[in-house]
Amino acid sequence: MKVLGIIAEYNPFHNGHSYHITESKEISGAETCVAVMSGNFTQRGDAAMFSKWDRARAAVLCGLDLVLELPFVYACNNAGYFAKGAVQILNGLNCVDCVSFGSEAGDITKLSKTAEIILNETPEFKKNMRESLEAGNSFPQARAFAVRATAGAECAEILNSPNNVLAAEYLKQLHLTESAITPITIKRKGQEYNAVFPEGELSSAAAIRNAFGLTEPGGGIREYIPDGSYKILKEINTDIKEKINKLFFLICAKVLTENEENLEKILSAGEGLGYKLKKETRKSGDLENLIAGIKSKRYTRTRIQRLLIHTLLNLTAADFQDITDSGLNYARVLAFNDKGAALLKEIKSSGTEIPVITNINKQVRESDDIYKILKYDILASDIYNLISGEDVYKKSDFLVQPNHKP
Repeated sequence: MKVLGIIAEYNPFHNGHSYHITESKEISGAETCVAVMSGNFTQRGDAAMFSKWDRARAAVLCGLDLVLELPFVYACNNAGYFAKGAVQILNGLNCVDCVSFGSEAGDITKLSKTAEIILNETPEFKKNMRESLEAGNSFPQARAFAVRATAGAECAEILNSPNNVLAAEYLKQLHLTESAITPITIKRKGQEYNAVFPEGELSSAAAIRNAFGLTEPGGGIREYIPDGSYKILKEINTDIKEKINKLFFLICAKVLTENEENLEKILSAGEGLGYKLKKETRKSGDLENLIAGIKSKRYTRTRIQRLLIHTLLNLTAADFQDITDSGLNYARVLAFNDKGAALLKEIKSSGTEIPVITNINKQVRESDDIYKILKYDILASDIYNLISGEDVYKKSDFLVQPNHKP
C-alpha cells in the first residue's frame, strides 16, 4: 500500500486542506494518508482554535486516515525545527512513500534550488547573513537578503511567502536525513495566508478564525469548511477571545514570578529579551499590547509569540538542545479510521525508528528519555484545557485516548 505523508496544523480544517489532500492523492497515487499535525499550540505561537484531539477527529472525517501529533517542542518553533521534527517522524515510521506540502510557488524545482542554498551556506552567504543581522534585521530578513545577494532575486522571492519557507525547510530536512520519501508540492490556491476576512470557497485559516462565532457557533465560517470539520465545530463551545485573555493572565503570572536570569534561559529568549519581557508585562494590560511592546525590527511577532508560550511551559534553550542532540521524537496517535488502523498495525509489525504511542500510561514512564519531550505535550494540554474552560483532569493526555472513526 502506497502511503502519503502530510505535515499540517488544520487550525481549522478548511476547504483548502480538502483540495490539498485530493490533489496530493491523485498525483501520488497513494491509497493511505497520514498527517503529522501540531498539537494545542501552533508554529506561530498561538493557542489552536480547538484542541488537538478535535482537530485530528475533524481531519479524519475529512479524508485523512491517520493523524499523529508533532510534539510541542518542534511544533511551536521556527520553520527549521518545525520541519525537522515532522520529517523525522515521517522518516521514522518506515512506511511513507511521499510527502506533500502546499506552497505559493507550486514548483518543486524552484523550491529545491532555494533549499539547496540555505542548506549549503557558502562563505559569501554567511558574510551577507551576518552583516544583515548586525544591521538589526530579523533572521528571516537576513536570510532572504543573503539568498538574494548570492543567488538572485528569484530564489530570495521564494522566502517571502510562509508556505514556501516551510516547503524549503522540508526539502532541506529530507536531504539532510537522506530520506527515501519523495516530495510533492501543490500550489496554494485562494486567499493569502494572512487575510483578515474570508472570501471565496478557499479562504485562509486566519480569516476563518477571525470570522468564527460572528453568528451562531461556526455560522460565520460554514461555507469555508467541509462537513466533517463543521460537525466538530458545532459540538465545541469555544470563545477565542476568552482563551486569549486567560492565556495572557497565565503568562503574566509566570513572568512576574520568575527572575530575569531565568527568563533569559528560555528558548526564543536571550539578548535581553527576558528583561524586556518582564518590563513590558507589568504595563501591557493585554496580550496584544504585550506582544507589541516586545517585538521590533529584529524580533518578529511570531518570535515573540513563541517566546511567551516557551516561557509559560518553561522550555529552556538548554533542555531543547538536549532533546535535539539526543534525537528524541515520537509518533503520538491522535485519530484514525479503519485504513489508519490497518496502517498502524503494519507500522508496529514492521518496526519503526521512533516510538509509536497510543497510551502514555502503559507505554511511557517518567524515567524514560522520551519523557523529556513528552512532558511538554502533557503540560501544553493541561494549560490549553485550563484556558478553554475544560476539565483539566478528564481532558488530560493521561485519560484521552485516540479517536477511531470508521
